[in-house]
Amino acid sequence: MPKTVLASCVSLLLGSAALAACSGENSPASPPQGGSANTAHGGSASSAAGGPSVGGSNISAGGSSAGSGGSGNNGGSASQAGSSGSASVGGTTAAGGTTAGSTGGTGGKAGGPSASGGSAGSGTGGGGGGKAPAVPSTGCGKMSPQTGSSSNPLTVSGHQYYVKLPTGYDASKPYPVMMMFNPTGNPISWAESSAGFETTGPKENWIRAYPTMANNSSGWQPNDVSFFQPFYDQVLSSYCVDKSRVFAGGESSGGDFASILGCEYGDKIRATGPGATKPVNGYGLDVPVKRQCKGEVTAVVIHGKNDNVVGPENGPKTRDFYAALNHCGKTTTPVQGYTDAKSNCVMYEGCDAGFPVYWCQHTDPNYSNTNHGWPAFANKFLYSIFSGI
Repeated sequence: MPKTVLASCVSLLLGSAALAACSGENSPASPPQGGSANTAHGGSASSAAGGPSVGGSNISAGGSSAGSGGSGNNGGSASQAGSSGSASVGGTTAAGGTTAGSTGGTGGKAGGPSASGGSAGSGTGGGGGGKAPAVPSTGCGKMSPQTGSSSNPLTVSGHQYYVKLPTGYDASKPYPVMMMFNPTGNPISWAESSAGFETTGPKENWIRAYPTMANNSSGWQPNDVSFFQPFYDQVLSSYCVDKSRVFAGGESSGGDFASILGCEYGDKIRATGPGATKPVNGYGLDVPVKRQCKGEVTAVVIHGKNDNVVGPENGPKTRDFYAALNHCGKTTTPVQGYTDAKSNCVMYEGCDAGFPVYWCQHTDPNYSNTNHGWPAFANKFLYSIFSGI
């Protein structure tokens, strides 16, 4: 499939818009499942995350001209020539570019997935010699930590949360942690039951943390941002967490919050997966430097092409915000295995080493045909991408 240029990405210097809090969204008259605003909506992903598809953590697009492979691909073997430059998820080889593409690249935080191979073998992104080693948190070595539950949650800074530990949890082994933020109007158990991370893969290999907003009817708001630091500190001091692999995700109001955290706490979060976002006052999506983001993150931005709850507009703005933050180019490459209409994921080329940006403009009808919910592919896709960094 040929590389494409997104029509909406003419420039990555964005106009004023905003990340999302969910107040004032309308919801279909059906049982609450995921949502934003003052009423419940959004959707659940019932598809299994599948077995660990992290085989090779290299995720790369072929170069634009012939060249020799770059240095230190993470888990990748030699680049292969091909006519359809497509990015692979969890694969061990890089897909070729329009001619004999290279998968060059050096460096990269935590050995993240590579961006596109450059021309003449000079990659602009790359895994850079494999994954960075795990960085254990202060919670390592603590036996039988409290985890809480949906019916008996823990509390920090006015927010409730609970944690699910991997099968066979080893207090001496640092694990990645996935923090999943629920939509407005839904119970604290929404992420556990609907986001899809309680399946083989994440269940075996990640710590999953499920917090809820201070006011369920208002959704995640800008004043919730200050809660993240004590929440982060408490999770890392209670469980054996790999500090270099803290992930955030969320749908609707929760997606707004995950996107905000990717900028405000980019020094603590390695990757973010915001879904179905809308503008948030005080968190504009203009040129990222105006937000004074702390570092960069791998970003997977998910939004319904036909979202009729918050509209389709904010997804491209969130995408462009992170593409600008990570200095990505304007061309994209389809992601192998996620090219159908219900996922439709592409990877931007030319992003800073180790910090790719993915854009999934799906048509999954979740929830109640609103195209607003957490799509069925999202858990598997995020697990594949995040496990490779």
